[in-house]
Amino acid sequence: MRALIFAAALAASLITFAVPGATSAVAGPAQELIQRLADEAEPIVNDDALDAKTRAAKVEAILTGVLDQQLMAQTILGRHWRRATPEQQAELAGLLETYLIESYASRVDSFDGVIEFAVDGETKLGERTLVDTRILRPNQPPVAVSWQVETVGDAQVVTDILVEGVSLIVSQQADFASVIRNQGGLDGLIALLRKKVRAN
Repeated sequence: MRALIFAAALAASLITFAVPGATSAVAGPAQELIQRLADEAEPIVNDDALDAKTRAAKVEAILTGVLDQQLMAQTILGRHWRRATPEQQAELAGLLETYLIESYASRVDSFDGVIEFAVDGETKLGERTLVDTRILRPNQPPVAVSWQVETVGDAQVVTDILVEGVSLIVSQQADFASVIRNQGGLDGLIALLRKKVRAN
């Protein structure tokens, strides 16, 4: 009888119900994308022969083209994006992508010791997929990083990165809105981003 009860419980635990927000047991395209990024980035961030600037540049090269720069810029700037000229939109999209990648790369580069990237799984959230990862550090708590992935056209692209639950997109919205309001509008923001990107 105990064996039957155990078998029934085991069978029940293996059933995946199709409910909103359920985590897929099988890696989908979004998780495969993030796993590829992790596999490419790990040997770079642990290469002591590289100086910090070169290491950050190599991480940026991996992420460039994977992030949807226009969608991220639209989300960050909100109504200001709709008021921008096509020329401003094009430059802002490129500058914001570079700025966000540099922000993430510099944070990873600040960790001491050999680190590992663990990809834990993915969760479907409507049209989006959230891929959960951890940055494992020696003798320190892991850092949780979640990657928001969406399908644009035929491609899987990253539209946000959440570090310890804090969205890189949301965390910049108020700051950039303040710059636009107090430092010369969109042209003022473009000038500031140019300066920040060139400084790194």
